[in-house]
Amino acid sequence: MNSLLDLFFDDESDESDDDFEMAAVLIAEMERNKQPKHGGSMQGREVVHRNKQQGHDKLFEDYFANNPVFGPVTFRRRFRMSKALFLRIAAAVEAHCPYF
Repeated sequence: MNSLLDLFFDDESDESDDDFEMAAVLIAEMERNKQPKHGGSMQGREVVHRNKQQGHDKLFEDYFANNPVFGPVTFRRRFRMSKALFLRIAAAVEAHCPYF
């Protein structure tokens, strides 16, 4: 590969345009033959559709509603912080980033 890069970036050589085109084709071929770093989507895999809105509603009902299903002890045990601290962090994130 170093010789290929030397060919491509050598300023002293008077290589023709054909050599540069061949080098570009070789580099493109090497890139195309690389193995992906992750599997990504695979054909034939089952897609699981989750009802995200229902999950959000359940989480809100369980912990953040006026009369939550679970109290502060369960909140602290589950999220490892008090509800007040969580709400302060959420408010700071909302103030800092318009996305939230």
